[in-house]
Amino acid sequence: MYPKRNMEKIQAVLCAEFKKNVGTTGILMGIDYGSVRIGIALSDENRETARPFKIISKIRELDDLVPARNVVGFVIGLPLQPDGTEGETARQARLFAARLEEKYKLPILWIDERYSSVETEDYLKNDCFMRLKQRRQILDAHVAARLLQYALNFFRQIK
Repeated sequence: MYPKRNMEKIQAVLCAEFKKNVGTTGILMGIDYGSVRIGIALSDENRETARPFKIISKIRELDDLVPARNVVGFVIGLPLQPDGTEGETARQARLFAARLEEKYKLPILWIDERYSSVETEDYLKNDCFMRLKQRRQILDAHVAARLLQYALNFFRQIK
């Protein structure tokens, strides 16, 4: 396990490499992988903002979306355990990402998504006053947007 400050340096290096591979413009897709639902978010062309897009259940649902939106890279949430280790859900997310990489040949950036679902659900509940049923229908796409926006904000700090 790396000390926190070294992890931040590693993350910065990975983000810089990803940013170099995807260029300065083009749409990025944020993904919150789950075994039942997969949240999808898209950036704008200039990568200023991330917006929730939709929820899918199978990778093949991206077959039309990725080329139609001219997606140039994926930002995927890595569901780590609270202690920072990878469990079964992270293994499944990595398998999903390997299929994406094989299918679309686009760069992938991993973002630690610990607590992102809880934070996003709290936001939707307390700030947007959404009921449980409403939140369940959109939560995963909003988590994907939150992860993608985090990456976009971080990119602006990288020279």
